[in-house]
Amino acid sequence: MRTSLIALTVLAAATLAANAADPLTSLAGSEWGIPNAGDAHIQFRDKEVSGFSGCNRFFGSYSFVSGALIFGPLVTTRMACPPDKMEAERKVLSLLEAVKAAEATHTTLILKDAGGTVLATLPRRDWD
Repeated sequence: MRTSLIALTVLAAATLAANAADPLTSLAGSEWGIPNAGDAHIQFRDKEVSGFSGCNRFFGSYSFVSGALIFGPLVTTRMACPPDKMEAERKVLSLLEAVKAAEATHTTLILKDAGGTVLATLPRRDWD
């Protein structure tokens, strides 16, 4: 019984490690926090993206194929917020506009520009 418990524990640990390292081929159904931007986050559905950019909500489309991540036009709500939140929002929206590629595992989304430079590393918010 003890040997079975040890084997099961090792198998579970190996499965968790493999899932954390496996690249995602789809972002659909995931939600990611945007570092240094308060409560800002981004959610992916089948072909739609939405999120909170620090002051306003945003919506639009995206494509994630073979590591290329392209956002379609993003629209935002138009609420006014204090200057610090508006500046954080400007940075979030500029970041998303610059994204042309991404690498994703089950726990991390790395956003890159067209030259492959890392723009941001986002932690997954919906990971259980």
